[in-house]
Amino acid sequence: MNLRHPFFITLFLSLTLLTHSAYGLTISEEKKYGKEVFTEIARSAAINNDPYLSIYVQEMKSRLEGVADMPFPVVLTIIASNTVDAFATVGGYVFITTGLIGECEREEELAGVMAHEFGHIKKRHIAKRLEKQKFINIGMLATMVAGMLIGDQAGSAVATAGTASAQALSLKYSREDEDEADKEGSIIADRAGYGGLGIADFLKKIRATGGDKLLPQYLLTHPYHESRIIALENMWPHSRVTVNTSFFPYVLVRAKLFGKVHGPGVDEVLVNRYLKARDDPVNAYAASLVFSQKGKADDSIQIASHIDSPYRPLLLGEILVNARRYDEAIEMLRNNKDPLYRYFLARAYEGNGKREMAVATLKTLVPYGSAYPEILYKLGMLCGRMGDEGQGYEYLGRYYLDLGRYDIARSNLEKAMTKYGINSYQAREIMRLMSSMDEGKDTKK
Repeated sequence: MNLRHPFFITLFLSLTLLTHSAYGLTISEEKKYGKEVFTEIARSAAINNDPYLSIYVQEMKSRLEGVADMPFPVVLTIIASNTVDAFATVGGYVFITTGLIGECEREEELAGVMAHEFGHIKKRHIAKRLEKQKFINIGMLATMVAGMLIGDQAGSAVATAGTASAQALSLKYSREDEDEADKEGSIIADRAGYGGLGIADFLKKIRATGGDKLLPQYLLTHPYHESRIIALENMWPHSRVTVNTSFFPYVLVRAKLFGKVHGPGVDEVLVNRYLKARDDPVNAYAASLVFSQKGKADDSIQIASHIDSPYRPLLLGEILVNARRYDEAIEMLRNNKDPLYRYFLARAYEGNGKREMAVATLKTLVPYGSAYPEILYKLGMLCGRMGDEGQGYEYLGRYYLDLGRYDIARSNLEKAMTKYGINSYQAREIMRLMSSMDEGKDTKK
């Protein structure tokens, strides 16, 4: 378990000066600076590209947000990194690494981590500590994020250098902030059906490994593990989970396999688990994925076909898509409206040459485009191949916009307006979208 860096980093706080005012930023300023921070992180870090993680965790986020009464819409981004990290920045932006997801044994632990960050945002803990107009170069953020997420000695050196250049800056929330975020976050998690002890359970795991003792003190933002755990357990003596979390183990498999959370050899570990317990549906799915990735389609399909799980149509449907057995995949997937089913169904339609069906199916997933931009990319490419260049360029523009690549986004959106016609309603909508793009942000070409 890589715990060289903290799993909660108030990253934006590290780039600002402390203030004694009640709130250093207005809400509109938080939104502005939050967007800048998001753009830099999106450019500097590898964004997760797995549909299971992106779509499922986005639905978790929506469940939490629906009961949280947040001051901003929450934008959740999953970073592909083996480090165990989660952090919030101003303006409602939350970042979680695949490494952290892979270390959560149960869904309520991940929900607790997310809800804790919601608590910091809701109470505006970061804004309380910021002094207006005293931001250092936000470009430094990219360097610090890269260093924090590399996860080796070189990364530590980069992060240390970034911190050293801001001598007077603080990386810590106050103990009162942490306690308040624990309390608020546990209430949010409980209201969402996850119970109030998810963050406490995760803290226990960190304490048990002793990993927090390895953290450099200038990065340590979450001390007081024992007292926080006790406070949460006293607060929630009868906490229980009421939502269905039975699908999370399959999501966890993908975090471990594709995120390489535990490093080389994870393939062999997962296959051996299956050989020892073939009736376990999660073990079977993991083994089928391993064989699918290795090009052993027949073995993969054979295992997936016998998975004893209500999710077998999805799990087997994906394996069939990977094996290019598209007709069978379509039959397996087409009767379910769940977004993951729809995503793999669209891939099956595309593989089978049914582009119109693929586009129609992907369009139902556009609301998930910000969580999983690959949806927008596939739509753009498919529309372009079908001769609908206006929509093709528009979806590609939206794809690059979600990745923080404003230069390429603007270029594609301008081409879309030309194809639609400058006086069309589509062009007017695009112009409104482009007006929200902050000029001059795209310093990285």
